[in-house]
Amino acid sequence: MKKTIGLFFGGLSNEAEVSVNSAENVVRNFDYEKYGLALIYWHSNGIFYLLDKIEGAKNPDKKNQIAVERFPEKFDVALLMTHGKFGEDGVLQGLLECQKIKYCGCHVLSSALCMDKAVFKTFLAGQKINQVKFRVINYGTAGQNGIDRIISEIKNDFQLPVFVKPSNSGSSVGIIRIESFENINAAIDEARKYDAKIVIEEGLTGHQEIEIAVLGNKELFISMPGELIPSKEFYDYEEKYKLGKTKIVAPARITPEQTQEIKELAAKIYRFCDCNGFARIDFFVKDRIYVNEVNTLPGFTDISMFPFLMQKSGIPYRDLINKIIELAY
Repeated sequence: MKKTIGLFFGGLSNEAEVSVNSAENVVRNFDYEKYGLALIYWHSNGIFYLLDKIEGAKNPDKKNQIAVERFPEKFDVALLMTHGKFGEDGVLQGLLECQKIKYCGCHVLSSALCMDKAVFKTFLAGQKINQVKFRVINYGTAGQNGIDRIISEIKNDFQLPVFVKPSNSGSSVGIIRIESFENINAAIDEARKYDAKIVIEEGLTGHQEIEIAVLGNKELFISMPGELIPSKEFYDYEEKYKLGKTKIVAPARITPEQTQEIKELAAKIYRFCDCNGFARIDFFVKDRIYVNEVNTLPGFTDISMFPFLMQKSGIPYRDLINKIIELAY
């Protein structure tokens, strides 16, 4: 008897629209001969719905509501396309573990670690991994004097441009690039709309943005590196999903030595962060290699880098989905 895969999409984050696009791509490329498919839509009201099709998911019929405790009746393995907060940070993963349901991708610890930019960067610093200069402002724990001191240190120690980021947000949502320290307080206020914890990074100029896809648990398959060439200075949400002007070069325009170093770094970070299943790891390359972030639930849209790099490295989309399902535990 075929196993049924529960495809989760939607969610409570500001990336729900991207999540739906990823799910649509999975549905188009799904191996229906090998698996059954159950569509689980996570509505913005917090309720899960079992649907027959993705179209019209935002206005589901109440009769299609499904309680969490009924998940094991409807599917055997969960495939998550729930990008962003609550779907990518270990919350949904923990919910599935409570129901003893296997699911694809990173588990609770690695999901939470990699989603929180402040914690992730502090962790990397402890592992002596090279990254851009950063500071963290936590409005949940810091008093105003402490915040003012950090901002003063940033003005003295950082070179412009500077990036101000919500600690727990994906797809570049809420991230602001500033060219003058006169704008730093306004940028922090904007980032605070998304998170009480803010990461401020010293920006690079004249660098390359390199991404690599990793697949596996014990044995890892690491894709060729790809290079993003945005049409503007900052690869923001609009550039990623609306303008469609970013060029992707694969393999990236870097030396064989840099390619080897990035692949080795990707494997090391994947292990350090206790990742499993799949993840995308992002780097900057200038005078040296800088680690940027780990995305434990990368996009699967028709313009997303993870499936693109895997296809360029010899794994077609349908085979990729099958391999991800096989790695679930």
